[in-house]
Amino acid sequence: MSRTLCDELLDLLHGVCVTQIFGITGDALNPFVDAIRRDGRFEWITVRHEEVGAFAASAQAKLSGKLGVCCGTVGPGGLHLVNGLYDARRDYAPVLAITGQVAEAEIGNQYHQEVDLVSVFQDVCVFNQAVRSPAQFVRVAQQAIQAALDKGGPAHLTIPVDIIGAKLPNLDAKRSIFRTSKVSTPTDEALNAAVSALDKAKSVTILAGAGCAGASAALIDVAERLQAPITHALRGTDIVPYDHPLWIGGIGHLGTKQGNDALDSCEALLMVGTDFPYRAFLPNGIDIVQIDVRPENIGRRCPVTHALVGDANATLSRMAERLAPKSDTTFLTSIQAARERWDEKMDAKAAIERSSDVIHPQAIARLAGNLANDDAIFVADVGTVTVWAARQLRLRRGQRLIGCFNHGSLGVGLPAAMGAQSLDRDRQVIAFCGDGGFAMLMADFVTAVRYDLPVIIIVFNNEKFAFVELEMQAAGYPRFATDLVNPNFANFATDCGGHGERIEKPDEIEPALKRAFASRKPYLIDAAVNPDELVLPPENSTVRRGRLRHGESQRTLDRTWTRLTRRRLWTINRCHCI
Repeated sequence: MSRTLCDELLDLLHGVCVTQIFGITGDALNPFVDAIRRDGRFEWITVRHEEVGAFAASAQAKLSGKLGVCCGTVGPGGLHLVNGLYDARRDYAPVLAITGQVAEAEIGNQYHQEVDLVSVFQDVCVFNQAVRSPAQFVRVAQQAIQAALDKGGPAHLTIPVDIIGAKLPNLDAKRSIFRTSKVSTPTDEALNAAVSALDKAKSVTILAGAGCAGASAALIDVAERLQAPITHALRGTDIVPYDHPLWIGGIGHLGTKQGNDALDSCEALLMVGTDFPYRAFLPNGIDIVQIDVRPENIGRRCPVTHALVGDANATLSRMAERLAPKSDTTFLTSIQAARERWDEKMDAKAAIERSSDVIHPQAIARLAGNLANDDAIFVADVGTVTVWAARQLRLRRGQRLIGCFNHGSLGVGLPAAMGAQSLDRDRQVIAFCGDGGFAMLMADFVTAVRYDLPVIIIVFNNEKFAFVELEMQAAGYPRFATDLVNPNFANFATDCGGHGERIEKPDEIEPALKRAFASRKPYLIDAAVNPDELVLPPENSTVRRGRLRHGESQRTLDRTWTRLTRRRLWTINRCHCI
């Protein structure tokens, strides 16, 4: 059989280590899926909704750094990919999205299911192109793959139905994928100026983000020389093991008191690989050194005095060689003592014996983390489960935490878990999902069963959109349109061919988790958690010095949030009228 354009595309994908492709076939995608069948090197995973495929591909790309691939056919099929691709875009995850298109002769004529997909994908993609002829197909596919890998983000190819199945034209040379190998670092002049500022400061705090992946040793080396506590943005949670003495905790409303205090009270801040968006938590009026491989990220969130454009690991390594070791540990030990007090507070909230008849979500999150394998991957959906993951998981070296933390799309938990699990079916993958998030894309639990993906899904079931309800009340709105009517999720999981069980009492948590962790089938725990659990900002997380532009509004929000949520819990307990 003559080689087709699809065969050549598969060769390109195989060359960059792609082994799995997520999507739903049909119409213009049929020749591509048939080429996968004939090829034998790829696993085609049929999802029940294209959005699931995009989220799964994005999760794979985040974890592996390699290209994830998802597909959707003409019109609606392609449109369904968009939300998952925004997750990839916001987290710099390389993903190739392949969509079908109506025949070339019909484009622009309002043909059945015709959508201008190039226009739709323009904002989300780092590369976005319609293939207009067989002669350009391979060249455009090469550019798309290279752009996704080098720029970090989704690339999109849309291919008309009368082109995708065409025979491969005679080409002068076989195409390959080329990637840049140079590691960028800042100039000596810029680096020396930044080091001088850090040397002069009596107290330095480090804020680490996801851009520190692969740089933990160099990060710790710099922190030890500076006697600096290391705080982290949410996406940087798994950079350093939780038990490391310099690893202080997260920042922001989902973070910790000592993490925010470390930023508030330092004389200099070193930001590495982070684009933390909430400016109210970042200081003004002090020396701030920012390291980022992307120049556009530097200075975007706060005034920066020293900009170091470069790879985090290489830049930190060069910085460590120049820093004068500090001997004064006063600042560091004060923050470490605050962390000990915070840990005790979180321990109390996570204690199973805290209640004999109500399941507190903190207890499930903490025990799941304690019982999990040392290389487990945790996936946090969006909502209050993100809080429980951020505050109660104490990640060990080798464990990972991923989610849709920048795009913030509800429903990511199950799809991302499937993407992570398909990379390695023997690695433990645990997803924390709210009932609202899980129900959005729950149909694909049957996909996990079909493809032997032993994901563990823990549904924190409070029968409402809890975080939205808290947001509304903090803003002064009454509770409205946040309650949910749910099916029996455990029965649903069993009907899909997996395992499911419902727990309603604290003493059922540990046995259920142990059964789930021992299973080799997709396993769902439907946990009836306390619907009125408070989600409060870290104690005293109001902004202090150097934040006059943002401080007052942040302080007001903290006080309002605390007052209203406490008042609401008091009303529930005393009056039972809400």
